[in-house]
Amino acid sequence: MKGLPLPDGLTPKGKTPVFDQDTLPAALCREHALGPKRWGQLHILEGSVTFVDLLQGTEEELAAPRVIVIEPESPHRLALHGGNLRCRIEFFEERATP
Repeated sequence: MKGLPLPDGLTPKGKTPVFDQDTLPAALCREHALGPKRWGQLHILEGSVTFVDLLQGTEEELAAPRVIVIEPESPHRLALHGGNLRCRIEFFEERATP
């Protein structure tokens, strides 16, 4: 998950505003997953956050500057641990095949 590049052929589908430690939505700190054929890129712009991969049972502290890929349907959450944070998420979708 985290070390993978985005696959070729994805269509950009938007991005979140830049969140900080005070504006990060609580939903991102609870278990959630992207939908089928939906990919994400988490950009850590400042500070750090812990990425909890619930499928693999691993936790990784991500410190700026860092970008990780989030695969479709992979349950995960973020964990804040104090300090400054600035991050945003970009979303991509697999193109439909004819």
